[in-house]
Amino acid sequence: MTDHTIELDGRVVDFTLRRSARRTIGFTISRDGLTVAAPKRASEREIRRGLESKAGWILAKLDAWASRPAPRELSFQTGETLPWLGDDLTLELRGEGVRTTVRLDGGTLILRHDPDLAGELRQRTLGQALQRFYKREGTAFMTPRVEHYAARLDRPVRKVIVRDQKRRWGSCAPDGTIRLNWRLMGFPQALIDYVCAHEAAHLVEANHSPAYWRVVESLMPDWKPRRQRMRDEADRWVVF
Repeated sequence: MTDHTIELDGRVVDFTLRRSARRTIGFTISRDGLTVAAPKRASEREIRRGLESKAGWILAKLDAWASRPAPRELSFQTGETLPWLGDDLTLELRGEGVRTTVRLDGGTLILRHDPDLAGELRQRTLGQALQRFYKREGTAFMTPRVEHYAARLDRPVRKVIVRDQKRRWGSCAPDGTIRLNWRLMGFPQALIDYVCAHEAAHLVEANHSPAYWRVVESLMPDWKPRRQRMRDEADRWVVF
């Protein structure tokens, strides 16, 4: 993964270049900027030509992201909210005991912690506890969904791992291991299902070729609007 710059329509644009065994050049734009995924053998000239051919689209998407509000930062105060399956959970802090624990009670997420925690240590400790909660619940919730779509394709899933992924909602390894981002648990089930189906389809087709999207469509005929909703709601997350 390397960082580059290019001038598009008079604007200097930074981009991250990732090379892999894929067959085509693809572009992804997020809050982190422009990422280019290219085949290992693609020349720099081919990559730049591809970027120039998409200049208008790239600049428009970058401007759209720049106009979005910055992610809300969690300060760990009672009454704050966290995204949960398309809705919100209300955070309740309880300074009691020495262990940090998280428990869901209806629409309230109860976070018990050592009352002596302060400053950066408090922020880090409570953030890690919340992340463990989302991973645990995400594993229980999303594993059956992945297995459901894989079974429809008659393909085995080696394992489902829910973990922290900064740039991707999911990935599928050649050995059949599917990794999912714990932040998915903030989205409605319809969008979680889209990501689960998306990754299960990679058990059949490892790339994003037309054949791959036909597999996705066989699992989920309305995958296109779901994918668009996923992109539109990607900034639901808070930072902690």
